[in-house]
Amino acid sequence: MLIVALLFLYFIVRNINTNKFLLENAAIWIVFGVIWVIFSLFPKIPASIANLFGFQITSNFLMFSAIIFLLYLVFRLSIKLSRQQNQLNILIQEISILKSKKEK
Repeated sequence: MLIVALLFLYFIVRNINTNKFLLENAAIWIVFGVIWVIFSLFPKIPASIANLFGFQITSNFLMFSAIIFLLYLVFRLSIKLSRQQNQLNILIQEISILKSKKEK
């Protein structure tokens, strides 16, 4: 698990360096990767958190956490997409107004 977590972090950092991924968008993935490394180095941490929240099996807690994390990301991306669609509509309207003024 540690090797996969480190490869994941390497992949994220490499994509940031090649400008394929904005640091703003990658921050959440970096945090996730660091947590993944910590959990793989110290497996008692997720086990104790799982017991604290009432999960009998640590893997159930990890799966639940992954689902919550992905739902958060989908919600965040939906908000960002909605903002971009609004900005696109505004830009289209402004360009249309400028074109109509230019034609007159």
